[in-house]
Amino acid sequence: MNSKVIGFVGLDVQDTILYLSRIFRHMGKSVLMADYSESQALYYCIPMIPGTDAYAARVEYRGTYFTIGPIREKEYGDFDVIMIFFGFEARREVKYCTHMIYTTDGEKNHVERLGRVKGEEADYSQLVFRNAGRVQRGMGEAGYVPAGMVREACQYTCNDSARERRLRMQCQYNEIFSFQGISARFKRYLFDTVRAVFPGEVSGKKFEESFRKAQMGE
Repeated sequence: MNSKVIGFVGLDVQDTILYLSRIFRHMGKSVLMADYSESQALYYCIPMIPGTDAYAARVEYRGTYFTIGPIREKEYGDFDVIMIFFGFEARREVKYCTHMIYTTDGEKNHVERLGRVKGEEADYSQLVFRNAGRVQRGMGEAGYVPAGMVREACQYTCNDSARERRLRMQCQYNEIFSFQGISARFKRYLFDTVRAVFPGEVSGKKFEESFRKAQMGE
């Protein structure tokens, strides 16, 4: 299987998945997004096309695909990139993940829940502190990060502004989903994540143009 399967675990990642979907799309990748989270936050960001059933079929929108139904084993080869939003739900799909992204606000009970969804087969994993405040400083010392959860030491801090938080609360794909209003740090985080997934394709004018189009919401 040559697909890049990215598992997202935790809170407030639906906007990250949407941003990445546009970047990957403009890089010429075929993209499938799946939402298995308790909140169904990603599901509510994707407009449902009349006459389609996301449980029974893939929904195509602006060149990417979306589902809340199961992904059959033979379907993993149909896409270049599959992004799965687990929330805190441990599912069998995690065994197919090549990359794992864990996002937390730093609250101990949330971090402990992250540890229940382990992508043990993943080649790469990262831990993101989002709006963690002062809690993040003592994470390692306090033993908040479950042993073996993050294979590589890739930790990011993305503390959103009030503008970014409002954007995420109102997060809708709709006609335009641009990067306007997000911080330079968050944009850099998106760039680093794309580089982790496709390390050989994030340099040169072609990638710069892909990133620019995604930022504009194309």
